[in-house]
Amino acid sequence: MRRLSFITNGRTQPLCQTADKAAVTHLAGLRIALLMTCLLVAPIAAAEAVLNIYNWADYIGKTTIKDFETEFGIDVNYDVYDTSEMVDAKMMAGKSGYDLVIHSGAFSSRLMPAGIYSRLDWERLANRDNLDPRLLASFGQFDPGNLHGMPYMWGTTGFSYNREMLLDRMPDAPLDSAEMVFNPTILARFADCGVSLLDSSSDVIPMVMSYLGYPSTSINPSHLKEAEAALKAIRPYIRYFSSTKMLLDLPAKEVCIAQSWSGDYSVAAKRAREAGIDIDLGYNIPKEGSLIWFDAWFIPSDAPHRDNAYLFLNYLLRPEVIAAISNFTGYANANRKARPLVDPALTGNPAIYPDEAVIARLSPGKIYPPKQERARTRVWTRLKSGL
Repeated sequence: MRRLSFITNGRTQPLCQTADKAAVTHLAGLRIALLMTCLLVAPIAAAEAVLNIYNWADYIGKTTIKDFETEFGIDVNYDVYDTSEMVDAKMMAGKSGYDLVIHSGAFSSRLMPAGIYSRLDWERLANRDNLDPRLLASFGQFDPGNLHGMPYMWGTTGFSYNREMLLDRMPDAPLDSAEMVFNPTILARFADCGVSLLDSSSDVIPMVMSYLGYPSTSINPSHLKEAEAALKAIRPYIRYFSSTKMLLDLPAKEVCIAQSWSGDYSVAAKRAREAGIDIDLGYNIPKEGSLIWFDAWFIPSDAPHRDNAYLFLNYLLRPEVIAAISNFTGYANANRKARPLVDPALTGNPAIYPDEAVIARLSPGKIYPPKQERARTRVWTRLKSGL
């Protein structure tokens, strides 16, 4: 941290140290100004050494935060959440105190026009050219012109499953199809081994729409009515709704099918290996279609430590830093220069890095303005409550 100073008798003196009586004597007229400066600078200097981050649980490298703190001398306050709706609520309420927030492109697309996130000054990110231009352009579907968010990770929504447990119950199980979950006759055969869905209407309902042959983002009333009926038909066989619980339950064989994001499948498989659990996990991107998503970093418009936010973003753009995060979290990152540093077990896994044929049947999610989104939310509320 840079200290303010003044020069007296040819020597540099710290501005806020007034023990040098000669300096005070020569600058008596500035005594009050010096005192006021010290009072003002001290809290600002203290604030400059802080960074407040809001992120998903288990969505950063094992030593990322610690390494950043050591290199830059900045204390990081790191809070986590488990649903995108929690982020929406905090951001729309304002004065969250956060300097950086991870949020999905789909959810953020309705916050950006409201001025909740600041425009990024890309010139302050010296490592910006490390980002993959294709992924940056794809993220532009949510953030036109790439004005607000810096892409972090990307992936798909699908179904993670225990292959052995499913094939024991149904040797010809349709492992490549959403029918495995959305056909109640088939799902009933797996109810005893445990089935979970994401606690996210913006992931579950679009996948049902694709299964039914409609656009994934449809909120057409007749389509929603049909989707609700399909979900109510499988509701008796759903053990729980959660976006994080499967990370432990799938390796522990507490569930055999879990709707999940692609990286969480990778994390679950890794945890099973580390625990010495003999398990064959698979990941299904349904042939009927599914979602591609992007998570990005945003600086709230009222962020108190903006300079430190840019330091952290530029730090994350280092290939070795973001590659280590991918290797720990199991998610594909948006940094083209990092790919050679990512574990081949990830880059060679089509569940994490799908090929062009799979990508062609994926569509980006969409979050509508509140009045329109309420139609989908009401379906979701009735489903979860069992009404």
